[in-house]
Amino acid sequence: MWTFLSRLPIVATLVTFVCVVIMFALGSWQLQRAEQKTQRLLALEQAGNTAQVDLQQVLGSNLDNMLDMPISFEGTAEVTRFFLVDNKIHKGRVGYQVLVPLQTTSGTIIANFGWVAATNSREILPKIQIDGEKSRYAGVISLPLNNAMVEETALVDGNWPKVIQQVDLKVIQQHYNQQILPFVVLLNAQQHSAFVRDWQAVVMAPEKHLAYAVQWFLLAFAALAVFMIAQRNKFKRNKK
Repeated sequence: MWTFLSRLPIVATLVTFVCVVIMFALGSWQLQRAEQKTQRLLALEQAGNTAQVDLQQVLGSNLDNMLDMPISFEGTAEVTRFFLVDNKIHKGRVGYQVLVPLQTTSGTIIANFGWVAATNSREILPKIQIDGEKSRYAGVISLPLNNAMVEETALVDGNWPKVIQQVDLKVIQQHYNQQILPFVVLLNAQQHSAFVRDWQAVVMAPEKHLAYAVQWFLLAFAALAVFMIAQRNKFKRNKK
């Protein structure tokens, strides 16, 4: 066995070893993602049976534990200084998601009012009417994930509403020029509303992550098996 291992080509062995390690790491990562998705689905099911929390309870807790929890609060909406998240698709139609700052006794909350259709021209924004009276809002807590590859195009100026490329709370705070709370509330759907609120909580099911994990592990074993068989046959030829 030692003779066989000592005659293995260094470069090919290192390349195979690195590839196998990477594929095993990717498989393990997919298993972790499957567990995370499973826990989130359980949290969503539990949240559906949980009474609505208030702002003070959210601010006094770990935000990760508050993800997808139902929340209810009173606030006053900004009727002019709001944000439109660009390139949002609903049933094949292009539109925007409307992010509105809500003034509360605990601070400023960014609420996602939902989707509205775009006009036929990129230069003309849709007309959006927002109630500026103090109202009670209800929804679920969301922690937006930012894509580092997305380049923000909106300029910090006095023009409103502001079209942004993603829900980035740091960018929103720069435009709004006011401290905001570190989460977004996805408002509950309402009948006869101008906004479409069809939130997708889980992008990929845990089963798909498990399938990807199995694929990565099988590829790792296959790469290792092919390398060992090839080197064994080469060793036998050289021995003859």
